[in-house]
Amino acid sequence: MSKLEMVRSLFEYNQWANEQVLVAAARVDEEELARERDVSFGSVQGILLHILGSHVSWLMKWTGETPPIARVEPGRVMPAIRQSYASAHEGLRKFVGGLTDGRLDEVSSLMDPQGSEWRTWQRPFWQVMLSVGSHAMAHRAEAAMLLTSLGSSPGEIDYSYFCWRRHPASER
Repeated sequence: MSKLEMVRSLFEYNQWANEQVLVAAARVDEEELARERDVSFGSVQGILLHILGSHVSWLMKWTGETPPIARVEPGRVMPAIRQSYASAHEGLRKFVGGLTDGRLDEVSSLMDPQGSEWRTWQRPFWQVMLSVGSHAMAHRAEAAMLLTSLGSSPGEIDYSYFCWRRHPASER
């Protein structure tokens, strides 16, 4: 598998896994989604919005465009979140679909907070893409654990499960 195929596969997985979690979250009462818990970003809703915000900020950095983001209001929290994810996923698909092997090998500069200062890192763009594509995994797992405890498991969201579903044994 080439770097380009690997990056595209990771972003396809990212969208698929996000959708599994969003479907599970849509079955949970809004109050439960927003309930403060001892987790990163405070709640299931907070985790979902953090993942979305990360996707949107990278798209803005790469394309200079901001995908449409729906306003999250009481009574339509999950519809707004799902609509916003759909826009972000569309932008990511378009961007990743336009990547080339040459672009992945280019060096990219990243700013990273180190305490009260910022550090600049130079990395091949394929490493940046792997980092961005995998960033949501830990947060999704945390949201999945909470959703499961609320009686709405997203099911198996592991990358290998995604691959098996995408390419059944008869096709391997």
